[in-house]
Amino acid sequence: MLQINQVRGLLTAVIFSSIFLSASAQYGDYGTDNQPADTAAVDDIVYYGDYMDMSGGYNVGDTVFNFTAYDFHGNPVELYDELAGIKPVVLVSGSVSCIRFRNVFDPYLPAQETFSARQFIYDNAETYNWIFVYGVEAHPTDGNCPSNCPPTVNTDTAVVQPSIYTERRWAMQNWLNSPVHDFPFTMYADNPDNAVYNNFFQRPFGMIALNCDGTVGIRADWVTNHFADPDNVQEMIEFSLSYGTCSIDWTPETEEDEDDEDDEDDEPVDYDGPDHALDGHDANEVANSIQDTGISSIHTRIYPNPARDVLRIETDAILDRWSVVDLQGRTVLEIRSQNSNLGIDVSALGRGHYMLLGQRDAAVVVSQRIILN
Repeated sequence: MLQINQVRGLLTAVIFSSIFLSASAQYGDYGTDNQPADTAAVDDIVYYGDYMDMSGGYNVGDTVFNFTAYDFHGNPVELYDELAGIKPVVLVSGSVSCIRFRNVFDPYLPAQETFSARQFIYDNAETYNWIFVYGVEAHPTDGNCPSNCPPTVNTDTAVVQPSIYTERRWAMQNWLNSPVHDFPFTMYADNPDNAVYNNFFQRPFGMIALNCDGTVGIRADWVTNHFADPDNVQEMIEFSLSYGTCSIDWTPETEEDEDDEDDEDDEPVDYDGPDHALDGHDANEVANSIQDTGISSIHTRIYPNPARDVLRIETDAILDRWSVVDLQGRTVLEIRSQNSNLGIDVSALGRGHYMLLGQRDAAVVVSQRIILN
C-alpha cells in the first residue's frame, strides 16, 4: 500500500509539474532590430526529415517565439505586436517554386484543391491577420532542395535557393508583381538565419493560427489540403468567432554588444555564397542536392564572374545553345554557337544575379550562377 501511495504521489507531482510548466509560457525572440543587409549570407538548409515528413515546426499548444521580418521595402512586422491586435494571426509559409502555393493565387486554375483554399483566403482576407513569410525554396533549380520535399526539377520556374538576402527579397518582390497571380497581401522575407521557416514551419506551404498569448490554436501541414476539408473550414470560422484579445507581457533580455569578427553582413556582393547552398550536402543529416538533373561533368570555365560587358565561356565540349536566365525563370539572352570558346555580350542586361545554362540535344548540361555588376 505504501508503494502504491508513493507512486500516486509521484504521478500527482508529475501532473502538477506539467500543468505548471505548460502554464508558464516560454517566450523568446528570433528577430533582428534592422532589416538584414542585402549581402548577408543565407544559412545552409538543415535536415527537415525524410521525404514528405511534414511533422516539423510548431504544433498545436506550443508557445511560439517572437520574430521580426521585413517586406521588400524594409517595413517590419513583429509577431508579438501583431498578436495584441483584434484579429487572430495566421502565419503562412510560401515560396516561388512551391507549385501549390502559387496555384492558390492563380485565379484561372479551377482545381478543387486550390479553389477551396483560394476561396477561404479571399473570402476571409479581413477576418484574420494574414502574415505570409517567404523563406526556403521548395523546388529550386539550383541549390539545396529541402530533404522532406520532392526533388522536383520539372517546374515552370528557374529559381535558385537564395544564398544572400537580396536574392530572397527580389524573388519575393517579383512573385508579388506576377501578372498571372492575384496576391492581395504583404509578403515578408525570412531572415538570413531562416529562423521563421526552421522553427515555425519546416514545410513549404504550412499554416498556423495563433492565440493572443502566442500558443498555436490550429496547424495545417498543407494549406490546400486543409481547406479542402469542410470540418477544418468550420474550425477556422469558430476560431475567429471565439478569439479573445490579450497582450504578451514579456521583455527581451538586453544583450551586451560584442565584436563579431565573423559578421557575414559585410560579405562582398560578388561572393559565391555558402558552398552548401549552391552545391548540395552529403547525406549527413542535412538536405541532399537535387538528383537526376541531367547536368554532366563537362569542364567549363566562365569568367569574369562578376562580369560587366563580356562574359567568356570555355568548355571541353561543343554545346548547341547558351541561355542567360533571370531568377524568375525568364530567358533574357540566348546564343546558338558551335564554338567551345566564345564571348557573350551582357552589357545590355540589368545588373544582378542570373543563371547561365548550356544545352546539348535539348538537355541542360551546364548550369552556372553568374553576377553582372
